[in-house]
Amino acid sequence: MKNRSEFAEQLAQMNLSHAERAVALLWYYRQTQEFEERSASALANDLHELGFPKPNVTLLRRSLSSSRLTIHGRQKGTFQVDVRKLPGLDQKYSDILKVKKVEVEGKLLSNQWFVGTRAYLEHLVHQINGTYEFGFYDACATMCRRLVESLIIEVYVKETRHHEIQRNGVFLSLEPLINYICSDPKLSLSRNSPAIMKEIKQIGDTAAHDRVYITGQQDIDDVKLRYRRLIQELMTHAGIAASASI
Repeated sequence: MKNRSEFAEQLAQMNLSHAERAVALLWYYRQTQEFEERSASALANDLHELGFPKPNVTLLRRSLSSSRLTIHGRQKGTFQVDVRKLPGLDQKYSDILKVKKVEVEGKLLSNQWFVGTRAYLEHLVHQINGTYEFGFYDACATMCRRLVESLIIEVYVKETRHHEIQRNGVFLSLEPLINYICSDPKLSLSRNSPAIMKEIKQIGDTAAHDRVYITGQQDIDDVKLRYRRLIQELMTHAGIAASASI
């Protein structure tokens, strides 16, 4: 994958406006997960650092606000790519970035649950489905474990209670995270959620650390329906929902 400077060199060969370059950078940041959203001022500075003429921030903000390719970010004054426009932007810029994305069907988790939520969650679920569909079940189990861990953290970030699951500014590992959320009187989990969390952790731990055991499809299939329900429940508690108009 090309770095930002190499990507900018390719952009310089294209006849693009300031706003189009800014959108291209937003797309690049989404692909690399460097930023989920960016302000017009930050994008103007980024473009200038990359060797382009610095856009007028007010005009750039106005252009991005009216662009059909962008939406406002979660933070005031920021922008992100409209996920409905990603296929066109992918087609335009993926060759420049030398990104090869493997198509997956979403046989384990629905990709649509995560579209327009968090870029890292979209990538994570894409990998979960890819490893399942191509038969890499040790990798799949490990990534399923990671998604549970990430969503538990997102629950507490949403509640602005993330400090409760940190020690010295670092998030707890999965086992204490599970213990904490399952005993949290402020959250009401469904009856079976604690058990499936622990089961997913065990399967993922075995896949990652057992010296001789190889995870099989049946190991994943035995838990996938309960896993889907757990993921939906954690998404609800975290306030995460896919873009309604996709």
